[in-house]
Amino acid sequence: MTAAHDFIPPTVATPPRQLPYWRAIRTFLDNPIEAWPRQIYEEKTWSPRDPVWRILYVCDPDAIRQVMLDDQPKFDKGAIFRRMLAPALGEAMLTAEGAHWKWQRQAAAPAFRHDRIAAMVPLMSRAAEAALTRWRAHDGERIDVAEDMVHTTFDVILDTMLSGGEGFDIAEASREISIYLHTIGKPNLSDLAGAPAWLRTMFQPRGVRATRYLQRIVSEVIQRRRVSGQARGDLLDMLLSAVDPETGRAMGDTDVRDNLITFIGAGHETTALALTWALYLIGRHPPTEKRIVEEVARVAGDASIDADHVNKLTFTRQVVLEAMRLYPPVALLPRVCREATTLGDRRVERGTLILIPIYALHRHRLLWDNPDAFDPDRFAPEKGLEKRRFAYMPFGAGPRICIGMQFALMEATAILATLVRGAHVTPDPDHRIRPLVRITMRPEGGMPMTVKMR
Repeated sequence: MTAAHDFIPPTVATPPRQLPYWRAIRTFLDNPIEAWPRQIYEEKTWSPRDPVWRILYVCDPDAIRQVMLDDQPKFDKGAIFRRMLAPALGEAMLTAEGAHWKWQRQAAAPAFRHDRIAAMVPLMSRAAEAALTRWRAHDGERIDVAEDMVHTTFDVILDTMLSGGEGFDIAEASREISIYLHTIGKPNLSDLAGAPAWLRTMFQPRGVRATRYLQRIVSEVIQRRRVSGQARGDLLDMLLSAVDPETGRAMGDTDVRDNLITFIGAGHETTALALTWALYLIGRHPPTEKRIVEEVARVAGDASIDADHVNKLTFTRQVVLEAMRLYPPVALLPRVCREATTLGDRRVERGTLILIPIYALHRHRLLWDNPDAFDPDRFAPEKGLEKRRFAYMPFGAGPRICIGMQFALMEATAILATLVRGAHVTPDPDHRIRPLVRITMRPEGGMPMTVKMR
């Protein structure tokens, strides 16, 4: 039996040194992680030789803490980040800064209390059981697990955030989100050059149509809820009734719309990716699959997974955490320094682009033992690695840490346990695994796997 730490899953080819300038630019714009040289994985901080832009990669947990927490007001997300997301999200929680961000987060926070999330676990399990039903119709056949996980997590978001979906077409909505990510959500040279923001939309008409589609269907949901006057206690109700405690301002329909698009898009996409990568790793490593099957049988038997079970599915959760270490849904966090400061032993000038390369941070030679190996036991509770908040950051860190982190972890654990108990999955041996960054990090070409029901 092969030990987990002997299994080295696919990673990107790491250049031994900085790529030639224009090749580095082209590679970064196509897939940032393929432009990162070995130094980023070995040094605490690293700056490329660049005649135009001041850039600093940071993999030092103390310096990251400074950027994300201690001196957080000195660093914002920067113009490029907003140019990629603002066309769809406006000034929603993910893109807003300062007081406007703070009150939106406070408005949404009650939806993510632990007791509310725990009550949602049966809906998460139901979505996973529906996936198994779909798989049963293709027993012994190859399916795109990445696409199916999007369907599954979209079901969860619609059931938990919108009380059943309000007429969403899951396939169409997820397709439009994907189009947005591959068009407007992809950086280009005009972003680096600081060209007017309207240029990126002018040359991406398909992305603009995707944006308008998402805004239209969510606006229709909001109007139907307002007209009905029926309170359902979901996230939409909380946003509609939210009031800024300092100004008394309520959210307008545009604010509600932009935040709902944020939660629908980010909420299903990141968990779907975590599950896709986890299923791939499990499919490549039978001993891990065996341990999950045995754990689920011991904890839940044949019963539908509930919150009590999730709390006891320790190893299954470790697999989710390790999958997000090796393949973090968000591979790169940008910040811009707004006033000169010092990070570690580095003087950082105003306007410097700070890049926290999460993919490299999670595989850094100074921070992890055998960093490229798949080893869920590194997240055993007694080791405390999950709490290494500024070395392990699949959900970000600091005050802007993902508000849905606990929701996503409970969801991924419940769904993974249900799927692995019900089916065996085998990756297509001929499919090349290439992690591709388009805001989130997806497997290029999906994840074809053969499903065999147990």
